[in-house]
Amino acid sequence: MASRELRRTKAKKGEAVSDTIEKKKEAHPLLYVFSIILLVVVVVTFVGSPVAGRLSGGGSIVFGSYEGRDIAYYPGSYFAQQRDQIAAQVRDSADANQDTASLTQSVWYQAYRQTAVHVAVLIQAERAGLHVSEDAIDKALVSYPAYLENGRFSEDRYNKTQGSEKASIRKLVREEALSNQYFRDMFLGLKSSTKEKEFVTAMAKPERSFTFVSLPYAEYPADEVRGFGEANPALFRKVKVSRILVKSGEKEAAEIRRKIAEKASSFEELAKTHSKDGYADKGGDMGWRYAYDLQADFEKKELAQQVFELRAGDVSGVLKGAYGWLIFRCDAEAVDADFSDAAVLDVVKAYLGTYEKGRIEDYFVAKAEKLSRRAGEVGFAAAAREAGAAPVATDFFPVNLQSVFSFAPLKAVPDTATPASAIYSEDFFLHAFSLGKGQASAPIVLDDQVTVLTLLAERELPEATAGLLGSWLDYTANQTMQVDLQAQIMDPAKLKDRFAESFAKLYGLPKKG
Repeated sequence: MASRELRRTKAKKGEAVSDTIEKKKEAHPLLYVFSIILLVVVVVTFVGSPVAGRLSGGGSIVFGSYEGRDIAYYPGSYFAQQRDQIAAQVRDSADANQDTASLTQSVWYQAYRQTAVHVAVLIQAERAGLHVSEDAIDKALVSYPAYLENGRFSEDRYNKTQGSEKASIRKLVREEALSNQYFRDMFLGLKSSTKEKEFVTAMAKPERSFTFVSLPYAEYPADEVRGFGEANPALFRKVKVSRILVKSGEKEAAEIRRKIAEKASSFEELAKTHSKDGYADKGGDMGWRYAYDLQADFEKKELAQQVFELRAGDVSGVLKGAYGWLIFRCDAEAVDADFSDAAVLDVVKAYLGTYEKGRIEDYFVAKAEKLSRRAGEVGFAAAAREAGAAPVATDFFPVNLQSVFSFAPLKAVPDTATPASAIYSEDFFLHAFSLGKGQASAPIVLDDQVTVLTLLAERELPEATAGLLGSWLDYTANQTMQVDLQAQIMDPAKLKDRFAESFAKLYGLPKKG
């Protein structure tokens, strides 16, 4: 680039380079949309010697490809630039407790991902026929950090830069300009149709507030819990056992069982040596196990009964488990559950919540149906009192599935009473906005509770808020487009990832697997 062109460009600017850089960021804020946020973690100095040693003769390291185009690291590349920038960010938040090796790999991986996006965007920009003029590149070079001195362009620095480095910088600037133009074209002009805005506004305008009661599953009555336990006592017998899990085959398990029988080695030592589970370090000791829990170890649940029939000190034969071959030792014989014991009832309740949640749901749905019927006879407040439930009111909100209208959240008073899962329930909004005045809804199941609503009041969305809906829809469409574009760019069919292999080679690490 001719010196006079640089002088001419600089004269046109007439402003500090820091201002120019800030304006550039404002002009294309979406350039950084796909940058993966680097966790605020520590770093010690990143050692460059492995890279320098492997690239001493020039060349590059290929970490993958996008549609056949290499994602490569070499001195002066976009990849190298990203790696240096991320390393600097991490170094500024240093914490001596962080593992250096894993952090180094993290920095390289973030740079690799950003470069993959960069390559993908350049391919798309080229296909779209985007072009950056030489004059535009000249203007951008005036603000390039390598050519700045005291915040302003230095012609002396520019002239002293080697030709190969100038060419590399010019290439980076061209690519950045193409990328910026691509994102501007993709997003900044994105508009929503008038009809779409009218539809969304109409959907958001009717707002309602409600009185509701929630019947949480956590309040499932103790007598119901005990009744289930007493009707299913076999599930809650318990036995104290140790086990050995062998995954290599039945033959090895049989050999271990033989050593136990011949007292060639203790059960504990064999467990520590051969067992492949979390109990191995404790000599196989599993402690007390309930029948329903022990059954999960077997594909055929009835095999668990053999363990419950063992006497103290007995060792089972080799049993086929769900994840291998099992050998059990009985450390204390099986005992029946005492359902007058609160701790046992807690176990039964936990079992119900995990394996029999439908039973709990049925109980509260029936209770909610009764409340809803009674509300039509004696009023909502009286029906709630009969059910032992405390009514709660909501603020006004529109049909707001998945909280798409962030400006009008579903919120109860107090906020802690808000049923969090309601915003994800179509059933909730369908019931809520179908109710007439004075009606109580049918039961609405919301994850871990059943809710009944009655309409409190209705109003139109305030005009001041309604006026913001057009801008909100433009923003939402923009965000959705960004997410869709990111998914398209990171399509595994297009992105061939060789990061782990290349990083291991770069740092001389052993291959995994």
